[in-house]
Amino acid sequence: MKYKDRATDQEHVVELAGIFVQIGLLPNTDFLKDSAVELSNRGEIMVNDRNETNVKGVFAAGDCTTVPYKQIIIATGEGAKASLSAFDYMIRSGV
Repeated sequence: MKYKDRATDQEHVVELAGIFVQIGLLPNTDFLKDSAVELSNRGEIMVNDRNETNVKGVFAAGDCTTVPYKQIIIATGEGAKASLSAFDYMIRSGV
């Protein structure tokens, strides 16, 4: 992989078999600050093991939640789990 060091403007070549790219640590949840959805002190949406928030019928998944290990494969699985939990909620509540 070839990259340019922004500090020195120098180009480098690194031999590697794979790479993980992290695009940020802070979740984009500002739109929820005035809502009833509970956020952590870092702004993550608080969820339980079924991806339920503290608001009945509201589910969340992905890197914006308190689920550890912010990686796309984990977020994808959490999305599937949240959708199944929402489906279960809808069937049981008659929505």
